[in-house]
Amino acid sequence: MTRIYLYDHCPFCVRASLVAGYKHVAFERVVLLNDDEKTCFDLIGAKMVPILEHDGALIGESLDICKRLDEIGDEKQIILPASGLDQQVADQLSQVGHAQWALSFPRVIRIGLPEFATEGAQAYFRSKKEKMLEMSFDDALANTGAHKNAVEQVLADLPKLPLPSERENRLSWDDVIIFPRLRGLTLVKGLEFPESIQTYLKEISSLTGVDLYFDRAI
Repeated sequence: MTRIYLYDHCPFCVRASLVAGYKHVAFERVVLLNDDEKTCFDLIGAKMVPILEHDGALIGESLDICKRLDEIGDEKQIILPASGLDQQVADQLSQVGHAQWALSFPRVIRIGLPEFATEGAQAYFRSKKEKMLEMSFDDALANTGAHKNAVEQVLADLPKLPLPSERENRLSWDDVIIFPRLRGLTLVKGLEFPESIQTYLKEISSLTGVDLYFDRAI
């Protein structure tokens, strides 16, 4: 039996979903409410996701989960080695990390995701993330224009991201890091992605079955 406890929006959870989808791993997807601390503590002694349960063993770190899914998945679905591009992109995006949070946090609780199905789950998330932002969600939304401009400048300067269609529809370990960092930005209506990045996101989504948020953007 294979089960993954996760949130839909969580970038670390997206890593696991990418690998599971690409490697054709059959698993039970358990989306926890964002304020459900008990389940996490009962399983691994900490409030964190994703959590992989497989053959009686529990793993609670996203890249360890990805490696295990790679091992148990379809051996023909080879994941290409990381090239260092993942770290380069992460470093560039970190320059506007606060702006990314300010764009994504206030929006993600408003698009009907199951981890925010209750008022309690939304309030739990809002309380924690407003402390991280050092501003209210209302203020973050009011400053959308400035946050968008900052993020768009960095997106325009990102290096070219190799497409699956250019490498026999293979996923790479670079993608496991890069795609989740970009996916959250698809929540933002009107955010201008370079065409090459839009194509990258759509190809990875198609290859792995991990949805984007363009159709629900706010």
